[in-house]
Amino acid sequence: MKKTVGSIIVAAGLSSRLKDFKPLMKIGSSTIIESTINNFKLLGVDEIVVVTGYRENVLKNSISCENIRFVHNSNYEITHMFDSICLGLKEIRNKVDLIFITPADSPFVQQFTLKRMMDRMKNSNYEIIQPSYEGKCGHPLLISSEYVNTILKHDGTNGLQGVITYKSDSYLNMSFVDPGIVMDADKKPDYQALLKYNEIKGCPSVEMCEKMLNHFQATDLVKSHSHKVMEVALSINEKLEKRGLILDKDAIVAASMLHDIAKGNPHHGEVGANWLMEMGFEIISNIVREHMELKELSPVIREKEVVYLADKLVMENKICSIEERFLLKEELFKSNEIITKVVEKRKHQAMLLYDIIFGTG
Repeated sequence: MKKTVGSIIVAAGLSSRLKDFKPLMKIGSSTIIESTINNFKLLGVDEIVVVTGYRENVLKNSISCENIRFVHNSNYEITHMFDSICLGLKEIRNKVDLIFITPADSPFVQQFTLKRMMDRMKNSNYEIIQPSYEGKCGHPLLISSEYVNTILKHDGTNGLQGVITYKSDSYLNMSFVDPGIVMDADKKPDYQALLKYNEIKGCPSVEMCEKMLNHFQATDLVKSHSHKVMEVALSINEKLEKRGLILDKDAIVAASMLHDIAKGNPHHGEVGANWLMEMGFEIISNIVREHMELKELSPVIREKEVVYLADKLVMENKICSIEERFLLKEELFKSNEIITKVVEKRKHQAMLLYDIIFGTG
């Protein structure tokens, strides 16, 4: 039976440390709270409850998202976040099976994180799951509806963390490569960090790529191969720049480093691309999805063609010719006509790209 999912978004606080009303502060074209709401809508949750307090009417009137339930904490000035959470739980407890709990200022948690948390709870006996990034716990928490009574009976000491300590056998911490887990807007520098992250979150840095390779347990050979592909791709990009063709260098670097992130899985190109899409790296995902074989060969060189060709010029962690790269597979599958056609198509694509870029076959 499909389990229903809800989310409680707490926006009842005074935002006293920030000296501004943080749910309605802008990130790009949306407010912080709208970004948080839309992230859960993208996930496809069945119920969303926003707990209001300070500036209730202003907040409700500013949220353009549909199908949102509101619960008001009239004692917001003298209560804590835990009290607002309990109000939200009472509203949603009988409507869903799983419940995400998050503050309003947590807009950038990856879909990958949210989906893996849900999958783990659906297939285990854990009643509360908390994500972490680089050893630091963050949001959102995910709880089973069966766990709600335990939370409501808690006296509020140390908030939800106090409940976690009490029910440690039902608790799981899941580690992700997701900075959004630990980001908020409590203070002005935190808000500035959110704004900066919003500008760069579509393309992981080299450091982030390294963390991702480690998280997904890439082998040393995959890592060394990926670094060599990156070197070759940058060399190709430099040649194209001299001709006046300016591509997205950061995307080329990231896609080169991550093209084999799912190596070892069947259809690893598709699997890796899907992971990256869920992590918010759409441009990188599209390049990785075609690193094995281009859907169509265009005479216009873009980032995906650069990464595709670079991958075909590296065997394990050494530079090679296209002939060398395909020789082993041609020999291995020579008796299989179907696979041979696939190999020849990929080789032909690489040769044509090489000819376009370098002028010789």
